Amino acid sequence: MTNKLELKLDKTQAKRIVENIVYPLIALGLALAVWAIVAKIKDNPLVLPMPDVVLERFFKLGGEDGFWLAVLASILRTLIAFITSFAVALLFATLGGVFKPFHRIMSPLVTILRAAPTVAVILIMYAFVHNTTMAVLVGFLIAFPIMYSAFYSAIVGVDRDLVEMAKLYNVSPVNRIRFVYLPSIANTLFDTSKSTLSLTFKVVVAAEILTSVARSVGGKIQTAYASFEVAYLLAWTLVAIVFSFVLEGLVVLAKKIWEVAR
Repeated sequence: MTNKLELKLDKTQAKRIVENIVYPLIALGLALAVWAIVAKIKDNPLVLPMPDVVLERFFKLGGEDGFWLAVLASILRTLIAFITSFAVALLFATLGGVFKPFHRIMSPLVTILRAAPTVAVILIMYAFVHNTTMAVLVGFLIAFPIMYSAFYSAIVGVDRDLVEMAKLYNVSPVNRIRFVYLPSIANTLFDTSKSTLSLTFKVVVAAEILTSVARSVGGKIQTAYASFEVAYLLAWTLVAIVFSFVLEGLVVLAKKIWEVAR
């Protein structure tokens, strides 16, 4: 019995390794191969340099003056936008779950925000808000409706029998939140946060590009584009992609810590 259990665990671990490491590496290899083939056919490094040239430039960026300041500034704007969106979305979703008229008022506003093109929002905000503040505001406006919709669905989807039982046994509101609502909506909170945080980072970077924010990832990309340094542009684009994955990884780590601590 023990050997069967150990064999099952080994197969599960092997499956996780294949899904989380092998498949992504295969996808990355295919992407680099296609890139190299297209670059070879194009045969114009000013338009599309070879992957090794871009990767070499990418690994040199860490020693460039202002690199970490730009990255940290963009991440800080992202975190401000995300944390604010998370808190407001959770508060409003809770209010919407308790007071249905509040949700009916919020629903069309959330729909409008979700449907609005990101670039249009950036250009409209640019006329009224300072460029550094605007990156945070745009990040908030994009992240909030996504999180509100997910959080509201999770809250109204909590098992009503558990809620009624907690009321029947006079469980305090704090303990109801701690032992009934929070465990029920935790997966939604983490899973939505994972995708939304990386999306917020990308939106913040896009806003920085369009408004030429100094000392930012978007500002570096915009500078590279203006000077037509394609390898430099692609290297900074890789930086944005890498840190999107890093932010997602932090949420995954936080979820694992939560699961262990329960």
